[in-house]
Amino acid sequence: MTSDAVTANLSEPQPLYCYRHPDRETWVRCGRCDQPICMSCAMQGPVGLRCKSCGKPVRDALTSMTPTQTLVTPLLATGAGLLVGYLALQFGWFGLVVAFFAGRITVDVLDRAIGTKRGPRMIALVAVGLLVGALVGGGYALWTTWHQMQAFADETGFTFDVFLADMLPQVLIAAGVAVAGAWMHLRLR
Repeated sequence: MTSDAVTANLSEPQPLYCYRHPDRETWVRCGRCDQPICMSCAMQGPVGLRCKSCGKPVRDALTSMTPTQTLVTPLLATGAGLLVGYLALQFGWFGLVVAFFAGRITVDVLDRAIGTKRGPRMIALVAVGLLVGALVGGGYALWTTWHQMQAFADETGFTFDVFLADMLPQVLIAAGVAVAGAWMHLRLR
């Protein structure tokens, strides 16, 4: 072999072979560890292709939550639920529209307060917070409305159980609509 043939042979890139499949030729390397990988071993990483061992994140930033985030999420959702439950009785059945958008706004506020988080844990914390808050807020609104109507109720024989049967479904439906609005907003992102 002449020196020109050796020089020409070295200047051309040589094919690589996948570290997991030595029989497969490849021209791709892992973006992190620089090992050659075939296309069946390649995973899309944040800035390119990665091998199977480098491509799996240790923790998923969208679904993992710190203890502070886990505590703040239901507290903020409960606060929003308090408003939903109270306003459900103030606005009548129009309160359902308010409740739907309150659920969506709750998710937006949480995104700004704790960062963008998704997943089943986030959905559960928001749903529980909204439901608890709506029941407490709705209970307070029911109690104050009943006390304001007490004089009228005494004259007409209108009882608390009839009042509760008329108004409680509105609060419960509003709470469910708020949870549905929040769930849709969490699922669509």
